[in-house]
Order: sequence, then structure tokens, then C-alpha cells
Amino acid sequence: MRIIAAPREGNDILAEDRVHLSGWAPANDWLYLEFADAVDLLSRLRDEVQISQQLTEIEIVAHGNPAICNDVSLGNFAVVAESLRRLSGVTKATAVYLSGCNTGLQFNDECIAASFAMAFEGLVFGTRGYVTGTHAERNERCVASFTFEGIVYHAYPGGENALRDRVWKHFGPNTTPTGGESMQVKIATSGFRSVNLAGNDAQQLLSAVEQIVRTKPVPSARMRMAPDLTFAIRLNDGEHLFELLAGGTVLRDPVSKQVWQFEEGRAILQNLLPYRKLPAA
Repeated sequence: MRIIAAPREGNDILAEDRVHLSGWAPANDWLYLEFADAVDLLSRLRDEVQISQQLTEIEIVAHGNPAICNDVSLGNFAVVAESLRRLSGVTKATAVYLSGCNTGLQFNDECIAASFAMAFEGLVFGTRGYVTGTHAERNERCVASFTFEGIVYHAYPGGENALRDRVWKHFGPNTTPTGGESMQVKIATSGFRSVNLAGNDAQQLLSAVEQIVRTKPVPSARMRMAPDLTFAIRLNDGEHLFELLAGGTVLRDPVSKQVWQFEEGRAILQNLLPYRKLPAA
């Protein structure tokens, strides 16, 4: 059995992918699933994969970056991967494809595919760049970086331009995990919490954002990218929500889906990443 799964969310790119893949899969010997979150994906897989069947491949088509493949992140990869490993029909030969942008690359000592492989104790494939297409359809391709509407979406370290099999970076059960701390109990949380940034970090972030949003934005590229960081900040007209993409070098307003080039954002991202791992309020 081969399964291709996509999250059930409103993003325009994934909406198009869901419509396409739901029609393509049945005619090509793949089972198509939609899921709300990682727990729902595991539940759907448990219902679909019978004891007598062997799951040979699962491809998760989602937004990605080196730390995230949609709802699979460095905060929950162990429980998701180990729960998947225990499902009937999953064997040592089962291959997992994390089909989002840059999931096979390492940034800030983090790589979601490497960590997932360690916990899954099996074959996991992550992408080497910004990806389009799918492994299932054999039309995948990736680029290390690209420019859209004048905005450069910079490469993560190790990014490549590649086609088909070369798109995928392979990780096995002996891969060293990256990111994520060992703990016995993990609490699922959501929302934002206030943090006090050290030294001039807060003023640097505020000034940089205020300056960049005075310039003209352009539409965001329609790719399967997950934000490196989502944050809320108070500007002159009230609180705003922003995302950092492409290693911090692109600032996006997720409400308007407009973006700005944010070259100094990579250094700012490095300062803010430790706060990403704090529990939410």
C-alpha cells in the first residue's frame, strides 16, 4: 500500500494540491488521505492500513522548512514517528517522504527529516530545496533559491537544484537527531506568549520591521514553504502578525499574504529562534 497525505487547511497551494491529488491517486495505485493535524494523520493511517497489508510508502505533502513539515515539528517528531512505527502494516522497509520545502536541510543545527528518521527507525526522505511536484507522481523538482516578484527567497545551507530522485536526501535509522530536547513529558500548547528580548534585540526587531513595512510589498510566492518563525509585534497602528521565511530573509504578512525582502532578518531570526521552543501562553 502506498499513501499520499495532505493537510486539510485553507492555503491556496495546498487546496490545489488536494483537488489534484485526490483525483490522481486512485487511478495510480495510491491511497489519498487528508488530515487535520499529526494526531489525525496517525488515526487515519491506523484505520486505513490493515494488519494484512504492508505500507510501503507514505508521502506527506505539506509546508516545510528544516524544522517543520506542517504539523510535524522538532517539538513532536518523536511521538509522531514512534507512533507511526508501531502501526500495523508499518515495517522496516516503509519509506516516509516529508514533501515540503527544505525538509532535508539543516539550519541552526536542526533538520526535521534527520530527527524523524532517528525516532522512526526507518527510511525517511527530506527535500534539498524549495520543492514542487511529488514523489508519488515522479514529477518532483527543487531549487536552492528563487526570485519571485523581485523578492529573493534565499537558500538554506546545502540547498540544491535537482530533479526526481536527486530532490530527496535520504536518512536512515542511525541518523543523529537534531534539535528538540529529551524529556519524559511534553505538553501540547498553542498561542503566543510575551518574551523579553535581551539587550537591543527588541528595538532592533521593531526598527527593522517598521522600516521595511514602509516599503511596497509584493505577493508571496505560492510554494510549500513553512515559516521559520511566526511572531506578533506592536507597531504604531496596533499589533501585527508576521512570519519569517527563507532563513529569515523574507518577511510575510500571513493575513494579506504580502512579503518584503528582509536581508537583515537572518541575524534577527538567529536571536529569536531560542524563544520558538518556549511553551506557549
